[in-house]
Amino acid sequence: MSPNDYEARRARLEPLLQSARTLVDPATERGRQARERLVRSSGLSIQGVELALSRCLETEPSEREVEALIRGTATAQVAHVLLSANVFVAAHRAIAIGLAASDTVCVRPSRREPEMAELLLSGAPNAFQLVSELAPHSGDRVWAYGSDETLDEIAVTLPPGVAFHGHGTGFGVAVLDGQLGQSSIEEALALLAEDVALFDQRGCLSPRVLLVMGGPPAAREIAEALAHALGELEERIPRGELEPAEAAQISRFRDTAHYAGEVFSAGLGFVSAGNDERWLLPPTGRNVHVLPSADPVRTLTPFGPLITSCAFAGDPALGSALRRALPRARSADFGAMQRPPFDGPVDRREA
Repeated sequence: MSPNDYEARRARLEPLLQSARTLVDPATERGRQARERLVRSSGLSIQGVELALSRCLETEPSEREVEALIRGTATAQVAHVLLSANVFVAAHRAIAIGLAASDTVCVRPSRREPEMAELLLSGAPNAFQLVSELAPHSGDRVWAYGSDETLDEIAVTLPPGVAFHGHGTGFGVAVLDGQLGQSSIEEALALLAEDVALFDQRGCLSPRVLLVMGGPPAAREIAEALAHALGELEERIPRGELEPAEAAQISRFRDTAHYAGEVFSAGLGFVSAGNDERWLLPPTGRNVHVLPSADPVRTLTPFGPLITSCAFAGDPALGSALRRALPRARSADFGAMQRPPFDGPVDRREA
C-alpha cells in the first residue's frame, strides 16, 4: 500500500469518526436525538442506550488501531455493508471497514434498527450512502452481519466475482479462577455483569457462559454472586423490552437449567449453575450459565468456531493457552468484552 493510498483511506474514515464523536454527549442536540431514536429502535432502556454510547462507541481509536483496520481491509470497487439490528454501535465499525475498502460505500441498515446508520450519515454527509437493497457487481465486496441463515441466503445470490465477508452467529465466554481472592472475584463479577448487560446480551461478543476453575461448590457460589451482581446492576441499568420469541426461549431454557443444576434470579434474568462440565448455552436477555471446569482449554475447544470473545482472570499462563486454543476469538479483560480495539472486524470468524 502506497503512502498516498493509505492517506486517502485514512481521510475517508475521519468524517465518520467525527460523526460518532458528536453522538456521545447527551447535552448536544445530536446526542439528545440519538438517545430518543435509539431507545425506540433498539428495544433497550434509556439507561442501556446511554451505557452503550458512553462505553462502546469507538470515538477515540488510537492511530495504531486505525492503521490496523486500514491495512487489514482489502480494497474494492464498491463496498457493500449489510447491518444487523442487535448491537446498534456495530454500525460504526462496519461502515468504517467499508470506507477503508472503497470510496463508494453502500449501506443497507437493519429494517428493525435503521437509526444508527442514519445518525452517522447525518453527521458525515456523503461519506456513504444508505440503500434499501444491496446490488453488488464483480469486483465489489460485501460485508454482512446477521444470523447464519441470513448469511447463507446472501451468499448464494451473489454474482460471480463478488468477495463475501460474512459474520454470523457467535457468543462470548469468560473463564475465572475460583482460587482468586474474594475481593478479586467480586470485582471480576461486577465487571462481567456489565459485559452481560450491555445490549441486553444480544451482541455476538456478549458473554453467555462462565467457566469456573474449581469444583461444583465453587461454581455454585460464584453463580449466586454473579446473579447478585446482575440484580444490582439492573437497578441502575434496567433491561429493555424482549420480543415474545425471546421471552418464550428464556422460559424454556430456565426449565431445562433446573434439571441440570440450580437457577438463581438475577433481576429479570437468571444465572444457572451446573453440577458438572455439561455445556448449556442460555438465551440472550441477561442470562448466564456457570459450570465448573478443571481444564478450560479442553472444555472450550469444541466450541471454538462459535466463540467470538473470551475474558479471563487468573494465571497468565492459562490465559496464553486460551488465546492459542481460540485464535479467532477476541481476548479481553472482564468488563471489556464489548469494547475491543478498533482494529478490524469485531468478529474475526469469517464465514
